[in-house]
Amino acid sequence: MIKKYKSILFFYLVIISGLACAKSTYYFNGKVFKATIEYGCSEGNVSCNKLYLTSTKIKDNSTIKLNGETININCPDVCDFRGYVFKNGKYTYSFYPSLEGDDLWHYIVTLNEKIIAKDTGIIN
Repeated sequence: MIKKYKSILFFYLVIISGLACAKSTYYFNGKVFKATIEYGCSEGNVSCNKLYLTSTKIKDNSTIKLNGETININCPDVCDFRGYVFKNGKYTYSFYPSLEGDDLWHYIVTLNEKIIAKDTGIIN
C-alpha cells in the first residue's frame, strides 16, 4: 500500500516539475517579419536569459536563429519587464510593447545602434 502511494507521489512530482519548467512560445506577426520567441525559464519569471528567437523576413523568407534575454529595469527590487533582446555581433534584434494598442509590439533591428529595419505587429 505504501509502495502504491510512493509511486503516485513520484508521478505527481514529475508531472508538476515538468509543467513548471515548460517552455512558453510566443508568435510575432508583422508586415515585414514573422518570429517565434521561446521562453525557456520557469513560468512567472520576469527576468530570463534563456530566450530563443527564430525570425523570418517575409519578403525573401530568410531566417535567423538567436539566443537572447528579457529587457528589465529596476532589478532586483521590482524588475519591470520592458521587452526582449537578441544579439548577433553588431546586430541587435529587439521587441518592445507598443503604446499604440493592446497586443501591439515593435520589432527593431539595429546595426551599430542605428535602426536598419523595424516592424509593428502582434505577439500572441
